[in-house]
Amino acid sequence: MASQVVCGLIFRLLLPMCLSAGEFPPHLSCIHPGHTGRLLQSLCFTSMSFLLLHIIYQITVNSLLAGNSISSNFSCSPWERSIRQIGFESVIGADAGNGIRVFIPDIGMFMAGLAIWLLCRTLVQKRPPEDMAQYNEDEDNEYLYDREEEELEEEEEEEVKESTKRKILRLVAEVASKLKEIIGNLITTAGKVVVTILLGMTGIILPSLTSFVYFSIFLFLCTWWSLCRTFNTLIFSCMCVLMAIYSAGHIIVLYLYQFQFFQESVSPQDEYIRVFGISPIVQSNCSCTWKLSVHSDRKWYHFVSPIMLLVLYYTLATLIRLWLQEPIDHLMVSSADTPAEHQLNVPFLLFGNTCAFITETLNVISDDRQNGPTSNGTSLDFMATENGPPCLNFYSTPQYKMDQPGDSTEDSAAKETEDEENDIKKKGVGAMVKVFHFVMKQSYICALIAMMAWSITYVSWLTFVFLMWSCILWMVRDRRRYAMMSSPFMVAYGNLIIVLQYFWSFERAKPVAGFFVEKKNPFHSLSSKMLCMLSFWLLLRQTLTERQEKQKEESAGLSDVHVEDQKKKEEEESKEEEEQDIMHVFGSMVMAVLVKYWIYICGGMFFFVSFEGNIVMYKIIYMMMFLSCVALYQVHFEYWRRILKYFWMSVVIYTMLVLTVVYTFQFDGSKDFWSGMLNVKNESLNDLGLEQFSVSTLFTRIFIPTSFLLVCILHLHYFHDHFLQLTDLQAVIAKEQSTIYRLVDQDGSLPDLTMLSASSVEGVLSEVRLSFLSKLGFLFLLSIDLKSKWHLVVDRLTVLFLKFLEYFHKLQLFIWWLLEIHIIKIVSCYIILLTLYEVSLLNFVFLVCWAFALPYSQYRPLASSICTVWTCVIIVCKMLYQLKTINPPPFDCSYVEQSGKYTGDRVSEVKESLLYKIPGDPGNWWGLKKTEDLLGYLRNNLLMLALLAFEVTIYRHQLYFRLRNKLSPPAAPIIFHDITRQHLDMGITYFIKYFINYFFYKFGLETCLLLVVNVIGQRMDFYAMLHAFALIAVMYRRRRKAIAEIWSKYCFFLACMLTFQYFVCIGIPPAACKDYPWSFTTDSNVIKWLYIPDFYKKPDPLFLIYDFMLLLCASMQRQVFEDENKAAVRLIAGDNVEICRDLDAASFSVHNPVPDFIHCRSYLDMLKVIMFSYLFWFVLTIIFITGTTRISIFCMGYLVACFYFLLFGGELLLKPIKKILHYWDFLIAYNIFVITMKNILSILACGYIDSLMENNCWLIQLFSLSCTIKGYVIKLASSDTCDIPKNEAGIIWDSICFAFLLLQRRVFMSYYFLHVVADIRASGSFASVFLLKSRPQ
Repeated sequence: MASQVVCGLIFRLLLPMCLSAGEFPPHLSCIHPGHTGRLLQSLCFTSMSFLLLHIIYQITVNSLLAGNSISSNFSCSPWERSIRQIGFESVIGADAGNGIRVFIPDIGMFMAGLAIWLLCRTLVQKRPPEDMAQYNEDEDNEYLYDREEEELEEEEEEEVKESTKRKILRLVAEVASKLKEIIGNLITTAGKVVVTILLGMTGIILPSLTSFVYFSIFLFLCTWWSLCRTFNTLIFSCMCVLMAIYSAGHIIVLYLYQFQFFQESVSPQDEYIRVFGISPIVQSNCSCTWKLSVHSDRKWYHFVSPIMLLVLYYTLATLIRLWLQEPIDHLMVSSADTPAEHQLNVPFLLFGNTCAFITETLNVISDDRQNGPTSNGTSLDFMATENGPPCLNFYSTPQYKMDQPGDSTEDSAAKETEDEENDIKKKGVGAMVKVFHFVMKQSYICALIAMMAWSITYVSWLTFVFLMWSCILWMVRDRRRYAMMSSPFMVAYGNLIIVLQYFWSFERAKPVAGFFVEKKNPFHSLSSKMLCMLSFWLLLRQTLTERQEKQKEESAGLSDVHVEDQKKKEEEESKEEEEQDIMHVFGSMVMAVLVKYWIYICGGMFFFVSFEGNIVMYKIIYMMMFLSCVALYQVHFEYWRRILKYFWMSVVIYTMLVLTVVYTFQFDGSKDFWSGMLNVKNESLNDLGLEQFSVSTLFTRIFIPTSFLLVCILHLHYFHDHFLQLTDLQAVIAKEQSTIYRLVDQDGSLPDLTMLSASSVEGVLSEVRLSFLSKLGFLFLLSIDLKSKWHLVVDRLTVLFLKFLEYFHKLQLFIWWLLEIHIIKIVSCYIILLTLYEVSLLNFVFLVCWAFALPYSQYRPLASSICTVWTCVIIVCKMLYQLKTINPPPFDCSYVEQSGKYTGDRVSEVKESLLYKIPGDPGNWWGLKKTEDLLGYLRNNLLMLALLAFEVTIYRHQLYFRLRNKLSPPAAPIIFHDITRQHLDMGITYFIKYFINYFFYKFGLETCLLLVVNVIGQRMDFYAMLHAFALIAVMYRRRRKAIAEIWSKYCFFLACMLTFQYFVCIGIPPAACKDYPWSFTTDSNVIKWLYIPDFYKKPDPLFLIYDFMLLLCASMQRQVFEDENKAAVRLIAGDNVEICRDLDAASFSVHNPVPDFIHCRSYLDMLKVIMFSYLFWFVLTIIFITGTTRISIFCMGYLVACFYFLLFGGELLLKPIKKILHYWDFLIAYNIFVITMKNILSILACGYIDSLMENNCWLIQLFSLSCTIKGYVIKLASSDTCDIPKNEAGIIWDSICFAFLLLQRRVFMSYYFLHVVADIRASGSFASVFLLKSRPQ
């Protein structure tokens, strides 16, 4: 075996360039008389002769030069040129590398031929004689079996003594055997396919008139195959013979043209030479003839073309040799008897043959590993074929396999394993064939995509037809049917285009504007077009195949049907139905997911189309369409559903228009046409999106809209109707009709199935399983027998699964309800924060809307709609502002003209102001600016739009959920719906739940008052002073009901203040070049305290965050005041009515509506005792700390109040509530007065501190004046007599004191406090009685 492998393989590896060798079948005996032996001997003799003649030639030339018989510049003389064409070159003056190159071919050929000859002689001598292959079944079996055992024993003995050289040789032989078998299988199994592919590759490597023969035959074969037509094997073999002769002649002509004589006779620049593709590769240089040089303008395909010709010729010669080894009658019979659907042209047969080839190759490799070569280099695994020598054994003489004795049981076991393996292989091949069938059925999609890819990659009027063709087919509903109907025209038109492109790919072919562009590499363009044509051929073949199958089914339906065949068909149909049920369920799941979420993919594609690359007008129109859709969804849901179909249709039409215009604009002359028609310049055309791109950029510019078009069409045809049904929430079943709630009992289990009848059990379980489990893929439950012992386990698992779904459903409901409660806060906070971080006139609309919509809830839907529409307008404006044609001139104000008006420090400060520093963009004041990152620039607005759409989605979801489930909205926005006022005193858990629900309902007013103090402390400016005055006005009302009467006006005041302050932050446009009147003389710190606009130091818009948080809480408190008047809310949350101020605790203790907690029956009672009994003394401690931590005149008041309440506090608590509140409100009023005065005096601390340090230091120490707000530039003069009390300023402790004062006031107003008063009086009475009894009589 090894001798055959090495002899045959080395011969083919080293001598492929000899064209004659391809037609000579090799003999096993390389040294015996025959074509192969003679060829090797002649090669050795010829190479040796040429080597000797070459040496003689070099000696002769040098001798003639030494004797001056010839001139030194004899190169390119007639006699030297003739001798050089024969193969003799002078190496005079050559370097070592080129000198070796001249001699190495002859030396290499001689050494290789001699080595092969000797190697073949050595290997063949050790091959067993052919007589051993001829044996008789009755006599020679035992002899061969004994001989095999002897050889095995000899092999084991020789393996120990075997040299390393022999092992390497055997390893090389095994690898060569595997490689040879693979190549042989490939040629024999898919030889015709390989030939067809090589014809196409050879034709397109270097397009020319000569190569067009290969290319035209390739197109003819593929088109003929796509028409479901077959070739007679004899005709195909004749075609291969002709192609072999033609390719051989082509190689010879190409080789001859490399001679200097032919290149001088016919110039390489000749047009005919280029048309016929005879490319000169080798270039002769008379100055150094020994140097191998090539033409400098040669590309890689010029060098690959001859190699492809050699590969094609070798493949054709090998295939012809295989056919010549088979009888001609066999070819005729096989080709005549084989049905058309089973001949080579059928793709399924080719697919099966390929699978068989792979399987056979793997089997051969595994067998060779088990049956290795023997000691003499041969193998006993000989196989015989029916029709001559086998192709898998180097086309050698027939070999035979010996039968070895064995048990019948072993044979039967082996047969069983073989049968099992065959079944597995059949199943595997069957599965692959099914996959291939499925791919072929979807070939129309590949064809449509190929049409679009062809048109996008290669722009011309010819490919524009493909673009329109594919777009129209994508738009029609039954696109598969129409694609198959038009498949013949696809193939015909594709062949026409690719043939025309082939002719225009010739060298020096001039491009035709709009039709054929110049290509630097014709192979890339032609090969990619051939791949596109492959999809057309597949589609045409699939069309004709389905048509033939349909005709066969119709003809079979008219014929007689046997009973047995009918039973088999029914069984097969039942199996297919089972498989189809599984696929149907899986497909339904996938379809449900796509219906629900495909529209999000469409929305995402809007962003890809709009923001990819530079912003242009047609992309802005895409975004306008998307924004209009989102805005209509937010404003009116039903109208949105009605026009949604027409919206997608308009998107599809517009996308096709964009593709058409952008595509046709790439043609020469289109720019002038559009420029003249629109009467605009080139820059304006670029802003419209009309620009000529490079191939790579054009592919991106067209590919993304094309993909978007496909996504929209898929949604329109497959998912739109189902999506409308899904969003028609009125048609959804009610909750009580849901299987989850209907089948699960209150105890969490199904009814006892053992107590039900069989039909009832089957009905219940089938309903459960079919409703839910089959949808989730648990199809195995459908086959469970109810009478088996596992059905109870399965039913229990079903119940658990249903309970899980129920809990998951409840979690979803909770999340939706939580979002409904807080979405208004999330939306308003995000919008206000956005407007504060991007202060501009355009954002002023958002702040005005939400500033007045928050306190007045009836205007919130209108505010959401206005903000949605205005956001869309802003996004469009920002995108339009990026266009190059929109470029307003920057403003540049002159400082020289206004320099005389500024005084003091303002002279140095104003030079750094926005007005005079650098030229600015006037669009910034409006909220527009030029940017490179447009998506990042629009990110906040897009998030705002998404948040507004999400808000309305939540409200509609909850509305429709309650309507279809016949539910009413809860009375209050709470988390725990089963917790009411009656549960408050039941324990710690209920206490926590109650205050989670109703904390703001109970303490919302106090929270708002604390936020007012927080605003004052954080700002300490003019508007903080206004907040302080508003706080005084609110607190002056004292009673809760009186405060509720003016709370609406207070909310209006807060909204107006927030709006006005934002307008102050906007200021006047700097493009007017007018400064504010106060900017000339007023100090910048004073301007900051007054919070008025200034170009040098703009008002800090982040201060408005505190105002907005106050407005948000005040708006919520306004809703609380309205809820207090609702009976339903008072019933579950309790009332907030203040107790009577003239109430006597002793007389009312019996009728107190709250339970007595003094005796501490629970942990909650202990908390109440701490809160209501000892909080008063803790508050006095806070007042004392507030008065002692700082030294100022204001702190003295705190100390006086603290000492007064410490002295008379015990008696004060026993007085009526009216009297207690009278003193306590005075303390609160003093606290507010201190806060207000510190805020007013902050203008001295922040604006005039330097002058106060020089002249009025006592004032600083008396009121502890120090600027505590960041952002002020304080220039303190060094002074040893006046220190700034930095650590003693601020209102932090005043705010803490205010919080505890309000809390203690609520304690005084509580019914729980009456129990404390009663307890104090009871203790006092007991003490008095005890003292009276203990007094001596």
